[in-house]
Amino acid sequence: MRAATSRAIFPPEPEQDLVRDFFGEGGDRFFVEVGAFEPQKNSQSFHLEQAGWRGILVEPQPRLAERLRRERKAKVYEFACSSPDRAGTRMALYIEGGGTSLDPDWIIAGQNTRAAIEVSVETLDHILADAQAPEPIDLLSIDVEGHEIEVLRGFDFSRWRPRLILLEDHVMSLDKHMFLSRHGYALIRRTGLNAWYVPLGEASALGLYGRLQILRKYYLALPFRKLRNLKRRVRDRIGAICNRAGR
Repeated sequence: MRAATSRAIFPPEPEQDLVRDFFGEGGDRFFVEVGAFEPQKNSQSFHLEQAGWRGILVEPQPRLAERLRRERKAKVYEFACSSPDRAGTRMALYIEGGGTSLDPDWIIAGQNTRAAIEVSVETLDHILADAQAPEPIDLLSIDVEGHEIEVLRGFDFSRWRPRLILLEDHVMSLDKHMFLSRHGYALIRRTGLNAWYVPLGEASALGLYGRLQILRKYYLALPFRKLRNLKRRVRDRIGAICNRAGR
């Protein structure tokens, strides 16, 4: 177990330095980035690739997948990752503003229009096996705007045993947190919207301040966050109805 740390929640800016510090120097490292999006901007893996890591990128949008193939060294898989029952099918990928999601209820605040394209679906297990990924993998990053649990349902924790999972989580519920806890992973940190999970036996002991930060973020503030989200959704629906009535 790592030494105790006092702070658990950080802004997004120091994330890359913290990730490199977590793994240290040297070694043949391997990353997996699901929802890679753009080659460099907001990438969880570009700085690691620059440092000599190998890895794979999973991105369902054809335009972005092609950019990744041109600008990145890692192998690119043009799929949406989901649960085993959806493997081999096609799903609608909703595109709105600067983001995408497989969730039909997903919406970006302030955006009134969106498009959808059909994309091929595969499990993360299938992709990792095809890529002959090492066991264990070092870093698994998942940023798929609300579809994270479905991605993880197609992932064999006992086989791949990632040393660190970076999971985007707006903490609108405890579903993702409880899912990872049931599979033997412990929350040790947040950087921006990304929650850090490590195998339970390797988790750093959080100090009192860090435990209070997690308690506030995941439990005490959750009802107020849900209420704000509900108000926003009601406001957006009312606005959409008014817009249609005014046509």
